[in-house]
Amino acid sequence: MWHESRYKKGLKTEYKGRSYYFCSPHCQATFEKEAQKYSAPGGHIADIKERINFVFRYAFVDMVKEIGPELLLGLALAALVAAVTPVGEFVKIYISGKLGYLFSLFFGLLLYICSTASIPLVDAFVSQGMNIGAGMVLLLVGPITSWGTILVLRKEFGTKTMAIYLTVIAIMSLTLGWCFSMI
Repeated sequence: MWHESRYKKGLKTEYKGRSYYFCSPHCQATFEKEAQKYSAPGGHIADIKERINFVFRYAFVDMVKEIGPELLLGLALAALVAAVTPVGEFVKIYISGKLGYLFSLFFGLLLYICSTASIPLVDAFVSQGMNIGAGMVLLLVGPITSWGTILVLRKEFGTKTMAIYLTVIAIMSLTLGWCFSMI
């Protein structure tokens, strides 16, 4: 029945021998402006040249805009850890052993660390003497425990569920970090 109502409204356009039907005049006008874009067999990108352009534009423009600031922050923190002697000494003295696991757990829980930015930071910590298992704990806990996730979890499911969530993450990341250091 709604097919008949669409035919009555005249929301039909012919393009290259095919019929296209629309839900509103706005959609029909949008299609008619760039019919090739919307009717290409492989989606909205018509040929291989446009597909290659899309890939390179996403890789070198869009993705850099999305993760560039976090990556630069991670590289800056990694450079600070690697270059400043007191920080390197702190890592060697205090967080090179079993205390490194707790440091990584609390550091990752308290600060949201983007997974892309945490890799150079963990590499700098490990190169300064941190246990590799503690580095794995930081790589696991940091990205999983964003404050947004924690607050939404508490609001929607309650404090008890949030506490269970954080406890499971802590236990699993410590276990996986310890297992990783045994390999």
